[in-house]
Amino acid sequence: MGKIASVPVAMFVGTQDDLGDVTDAQWARDQLNSSVMVHYQEVDAGHSTFMIGKDMTYFEQVMDLVHQYNPMPKTLEEDM
Repeated sequence: MGKIASVPVAMFVGTQDDLGDVTDAQWARDQLNSSVMVHYQEVDAGHSTFMIGKDMTYFEQVMDLVHQYNPMPKTLEEDM
């Protein structure tokens, strides 16, 4: 992980995830350079919640981060 130097990383970690352990996610977060880790959040969710969950309240933060770190060119925004 030490070679990731310029890609912004945001992690949304499910605390009820049977496939991805929170301890492992915290370790991965700690291995990343603080300049690339732009967001870390533990969500009360399981693994599939991120695809088909009823509570998607965290998703607004996901979209805010996408727009902040990968903004669409003005010409595309105007077309939408």
